[in-house]
Amino acid sequence: MSTATEARSEAAVGRLHDASLGESLKFVATGLLPSLARGLFKPRRGAMKRLTALDMDTRAIRALSEIRDKHGGDGARLLGGRLAVLWGAGAIREVLDNSATDYASDGGAKAKGMCHFQPDALTVSRGADWRDRRAFNESVLAYSERVHPLADRFLSVVEDEVARLRIGPVLEWDAFEGLWDHITLRVVFGDHARGDQELTGLLAKLMNQGQRLVGVGEPTDDYYELYGKIERYLADPQEGSLLSLVREAPQSDRTRVAHQVPHWMFAMRDTLGANAYRALAVIAADPSLCARVREELPEGGELLEGVLHEAMRLWPTTPLLARETTRDLELGGARLAEGTQVMMLNVFNHRRPEGIDDADRVVPERWMGDNPTEYRFNHLSNGTQDCPGGPLVLLLGRAVLARMLSEWSFKLVEPSLPAGGDQPTMLDFFAIRFEVEPR
Repeated sequence: MSTATEARSEAAVGRLHDASLGESLKFVATGLLPSLARGLFKPRRGAMKRLTALDMDTRAIRALSEIRDKHGGDGARLLGGRLAVLWGAGAIREVLDNSATDYASDGGAKAKGMCHFQPDALTVSRGADWRDRRAFNESVLAYSERVHPLADRFLSVVEDEVARLRIGPVLEWDAFEGLWDHITLRVVFGDHARGDQELTGLLAKLMNQGQRLVGVGEPTDDYYELYGKIERYLADPQEGSLLSLVREAPQSDRTRVAHQVPHWMFAMRDTLGANAYRALAVIAADPSLCARVREELPEGGELLEGVLHEAMRLWPTTPLLARETTRDLELGGARLAEGTQVMMLNVFNHRRPEGIDDADRVVPERWMGDNPTEYRFNHLSNGTQDCPGGPLVLLLGRAVLARMLSEWSFKLVEPSLPAGGDQPTMLDFFAIRFEVEPR
């Protein structure tokens, strides 16, 4: 087995070559447009079903493999230099380590969409605004700590919500999504917000508007209602919630505290929920892996966390990372003009990284121990704009999976996943269905 550790390198950036117009259009058709179609912020159920039926990620992998095989290096310039796509670890490291400065994420489709529901988010900030908001988010989310200071409280929320869950003889996505809805509201806002589905509903509505990628006019009534509710919770934060840590976090007028909260909500409820559901499918499909995971219960440990990482890597909920150059610069010997869109197709880099021959398989061990960071695996991103809530994401995801596996036995009904073999390129979490029995 060739692990990610063996493939990591601190080598200099490889060259960026120029792709032809035909190659550029093929990438746009198979990689860029399908990523927009499935939903930049919140996956669309119908789009996921259609794209999975067409196996569009496999088509994108094939198209980008042909470009890499022909040109080599760390990436290619497309459409006469208006776009660049990266696949080499050196170039990806250069871009991600210099995000929010030379390569910002506040341009293009992402910024246009986020203006509908989170215009001052950390992820679309740069310069002094970014430094201010990053420090605030790192403080509240306990980025530098392996265990969040409110971990015991959050784990008790997970235990209570899993105990309340009524499933069987089947489990489908809607029930699992409901579980994460309650967990998110209680972790972010406190127990008194558990039933405030209006709050998560408002955010979902605004996110769907953002995915249309049309220009933003005056904020809507839903926008003001969402932030009005958030401000009211901030005015009287409940102990044991993330909001209770806000007052002690570094902040200024630049921070726009309320505008940081929606990201915590959808990253936990939607993104982590989908990732954990796929991880449950991986475990249920492989009796050997399931037996190994159960040995760690009831808490769940390093192996279960590794499985969660692998589910996020194999089926990234962010299929495409994009940055925009903030000035004229050079990358891999190629000139990139200010405003160039620099793209990293996760569905390709996670599945076809050169030097790693087991990338289609579930290998939890690649995340265990002291393995150095693999910059081509970006389900939690890397560099200066990596996920400040990464440790909290893993804590909650691992806890939910551990509690559910302690309570029930799961049989994956659909779709079919191979035990220990190469995993399908796409896994529509909306379509995952289990048979469930109490243990």
